[in-house]
Amino acid sequence: MKTARHTTRRIRYHADPMAALKVISRIEPFTPAELIELELPIRLAFDSIKNGRGTLQDISDIGAAINTTMVRAESISPTCVQAAITARDALLRTLTRYHSTGRVGFDGPAIADVAVGIDLHEQMLRLSTPVQMADALREVMRRVAEQQTIQ
Repeated sequence: MKTARHTTRRIRYHADPMAALKVISRIEPFTPAELIELELPIRLAFDSIKNGRGTLQDISDIGAAINTTMVRAESISPTCVQAAITARDALLRTLTRYHSTGRVGFDGPAIADVAVGIDLHEQMLRLSTPVQMADALREVMRRVAEQQTIQ
């Protein structure tokens, strides 16, 4: 008579061969191609508004970039936060101007203020990891849901 043989099943751990790359990808900066992909639409939106061809989507795109930069800057420098707030306020004036005139356009100071905000955003992209910027964007979305920032 055969006896039942009790076997203990071993679960073997298999190391993820891509684990090191996953960790590195969290700390690596954006590639030059990624920077272009992220920066170009914001620059085009800014130029469209500046040249009288702006849309509400252009304001929204720039606002998302400025707000993300503002949140990221909160852990870096009060001076950077203030520059982002100034740019955000200039975008709010642009939106108010649209509601009163029906056209999207910057006032004089807004051109300079938003340009500084965009420059700051581009610098923040260069000095931050994709994970840091994604975390900042998630925080922006949370604040927008609570109506703490422009949409």
